Amino acid sequence: MLRPPSPDHRTAGHATLSGRPFNPVASWLLALVFSLTAIGCNGGNETGAPDPAGGDAAEAAGGEVENPATGVPEVIGAPAIADPAEGQAGSDERAAAFAKAAGEHVAEKPNVQGDNAEWFFLVRELKQMALGKFWEQDWAQVAQNQTNPIPSMVEFNDLLKAKGVQLIVVPVPAKASIYPDKLDARFAPGDPWPLTPFLDQMRAAGLDVLDIEPLMRQRRDAQPGEKLWCAQDAHYSPLACRIIAEKVKAEIEKGDWYAAQPKEELKRSDPAELEIVGDQVKGSEWEGQVAKETLPVEYAGRLNGDRIEPVEPDRDSPVLLLGDSHTLVFQEGASGGMHCKGAGLFDQLSYELGFPVDLVGVRGSGLVQARRNLFMTATQAPDYWAKKKVVVWVFSVREFTQSYDKLISIPIERP
Repeated sequence: MLRPPSPDHRTAGHATLSGRPFNPVASWLLALVFSLTAIGCNGGNETGAPDPAGGDAAEAAGGEVENPATGVPEVIGAPAIADPAEGQAGSDERAAAFAKAAGEHVAEKPNVQGDNAEWFFLVRELKQMALGKFWEQDWAQVAQNQTNPIPSMVEFNDLLKAKGVQLIVVPVPAKASIYPDKLDARFAPGDPWPLTPFLDQMRAAGLDVLDIEPLMRQRRDAQPGEKLWCAQDAHYSPLACRIIAEKVKAEIEKGDWYAAQPKEELKRSDPAELEIVGDQVKGSEWEGQVAKETLPVEYAGRLNGDRIEPVEPDRDSPVLLLGDSHTLVFQEGASGGMHCKGAGLFDQLSYELGFPVDLVGVRGSGLVQARRNLFMTATQAPDYWAKKKVVVWVFSVREFTQSYDKLISIPIERP
């Protein structure tokens, strides 16, 4: 058996879950759906309180029935459509209703608890989702920095092209885009507007974009029992890191250089469990009021006896992983607030490619601060760009409208 790295212990936290206030209208509607379909739903019980089990176990049972109120097939165990007047699942009406609901959940604090009391959401992400199709609106009105981010990204792409380096942009979807039902039990997976139209604008500007939002939505539909995002953390899960690494590897291996690149046999551990107190809970009013979250995890790295030891970033690697804290979570370790080492996107991408990649990750803006750090890194390493073939740029989609950083020109090396 391949064992994980030596544990990097997390802080503890436990207690009972708290429900949301009683809602008689929602309760009456859920009771009506129950009486019409004779099927129990996990979106809420008859008091209006969230199901403490989170609903995923029932979702895993699968199966569909037709809701006679809407004519729309529904998965047994998935949240019911509480208001048929808001449109059919996946429609523009439903998407607009969800955008409005996301805005109603915005509060004057960093994080809010969802209708499912085990799930927490970053307010800045909800603010962007409340904008709806922000790419069709005036950037001076919808963006905190009043700027369309595409020209800045194109500038970065052009600088890298001049060095013979490929840029792959990987925007990370908002948690509520994949799990809208955990935020608001009236909605179902697939209801929010996807960001694909905006990412298509990025592609039209010459950017190589990996759109993982449809991939994650499809994965949740196919495997409803899996957890792709942490319930109490702003980041995706260790499983999502592995899935994304596989997709990025499929893009990188298209390069003519990849086949000849020296490789080593890295290993993955047997599945294990990781307990965390997520960054949406730690230090908040909910710390000590909700149980620790348990996540399935597979560590990746070099085999050392019967253990997997994480690899370290390699400045000479042909591949650079650049971005915000999505590049650090499950990689940097529990002592740094990132839960563990050896199971993040960096580790899984290194495993997939067969060699350690380089890493420039920040706890801040992936669009601006990450590039500033890259400039400092590149200027301190002789011939840095001569060794690079690909930059994989990973950052949260909330950066498109919720970043206050001015999108100034940032070079990739000193003149």
